[in-house]
Amino acid sequence: MKQIFTLCSVLFASLAFSQEGTLDASYGNSGFFIYNSGSYGTEIEIDANQRMVVGSYEFSNAFKFHRFSTSNQLDTTFGTGGYTTVYFGGLQAVLYDMKIQPDGKIVAVGYWEDTNSVNRKDFMVVRLNANGTIDTSFNGTGKLTIAFGTNEDIAKAVAIQPDGKILVAGQSFTGSNRDVAVARINVDGTLDTTFSGDGKLTTDIAGNNDSATCIAINTDGKIAVGSYSYGAASSNNFSDYGIVKYNTDGSLDTSFSGDGKQIVIIAPSNNDEPVEIAFLDSGKILIGGTAFLSGRDDFALVRLNANGSLDTSFNGDGIFTAPIGSSDDTTRAMKILADGRIMLAGTVTAGSYTDIGLMRVTSNGYLDTTFGTGGKTQQGYGNLSVINDMDILSDGKIMVCGSAGGTNIFLSRFNGLVSGYLDVKDTPSEKNRLSVYPNPVKDILYSNENLEHFELYSSSGQLLKSGENQKNIDVRDLIKGNYVLRIRTKDKTATKKIIKN
Repeated sequence: MKQIFTLCSVLFASLAFSQEGTLDASYGNSGFFIYNSGSYGTEIEIDANQRMVVGSYEFSNAFKFHRFSTSNQLDTTFGTGGYTTVYFGGLQAVLYDMKIQPDGKIVAVGYWEDTNSVNRKDFMVVRLNANGTIDTSFNGTGKLTIAFGTNEDIAKAVAIQPDGKILVAGQSFTGSNRDVAVARINVDGTLDTTFSGDGKLTTDIAGNNDSATCIAINTDGKIAVGSYSYGAASSNNFSDYGIVKYNTDGSLDTSFSGDGKQIVIIAPSNNDEPVEIAFLDSGKILIGGTAFLSGRDDFALVRLNANGSLDTSFNGDGIFTAPIGSSDDTTRAMKILADGRIMLAGTVTAGSYTDIGLMRVTSNGYLDTTFGTGGKTQQGYGNLSVINDMDILSDGKIMVCGSAGGTNIFLSRFNGLVSGYLDVKDTPSEKNRLSVYPNPVKDILYSNENLEHFELYSSSGQLLKSGENQKNIDVRDLIKGNYVLRIRTKDKTATKKIIKN
């Protein structure tokens, strides 16, 4: 009887495991959902209540935000009837990135183009309250424009510090070239003058055009920015991965590659572009994006050591590339799972259409063959669908977001880790049980041992809190929901699922 039970258990686990990477037919219309929003879907963020916030733009002069319930209905408690439109005037506005703060407020960035000046674009930052109304405590209007010069300034990425300050990265045309541009904003929407003296800075990486596409904050407060950068290779006509590391005050971190700047050339004489960047627990930096190899674009990952050198423990040389389809594959999003594996999402060219492409990579830089088919999933929809972003639900399922048939929000859901994104067992290095309590928790989370270090993450992988040498963690400022806690003592480490009541 024991043998039969074991066999059935293994068979069940195998069948469940094989579903990872397949389309979740229980969602929407056989895995797909189209909403006629009149705008281009660009960003998706899952909030603590597992509702989907989608950021989009009309391409005229407005950002739009929709929130969908867990049952896939427009959430009428958000904004006006489930959505909020923020108008700017001018010629056009484009939303590039969005994050949800620990208090549920929503920050979105992009650019706004003025009608009164040819080629004049400025950073645009918008903050909404958790209920979708415009947050007038932010710069008095909920909106902030940032100009670095008198020409083209475009914001493409945003990150939220644990203290609530907002970092925004993009590009600024400085007269001859485009350079990396970074701004830091106080909680009240004013520029933070402790950052680079006036809250703004620009950085040239390799003597030609640079454009920051992603930004991340380490637990020590240092900042990493990923950019596509021209000028490092033999010709200035091709872009490479450019990475800049800053100290908390905005100065270049010279412990990184000697001058705070690094270039990674994946495909010489071809264009490579990063789209996401993240710090790992070790201080290493992971960059996800696209590399042009063998006459086509492929999904790519690069991992650097804290000093900026390539981490050769990752895929042997620090660089991973792989195709999904038979033509161009373009990475749009990257997520690091709680167990260290890496999810990539993007578009796969398939004739006159683009398909959804998903890929899962092991923590040491190889295709995770337990996902999809050999680590990859290609799923067609047609009707001019374009995938722009991805987020992961607490049950491990994967949400992808984009546009279909023009100005329609496009959503699709795939099966992910069967154990769930947050359902993480104690790590193997834990010998004697390292515990935190109470769980669920309302106010203070206690540990049975002194914690040398802890990191608390949102369900979407955003670092919310970190600390050293303490036995309790104050979570009173967190909203209800699921979180991931990584803890370390002198001789133990553990990863815990935390429920905040």
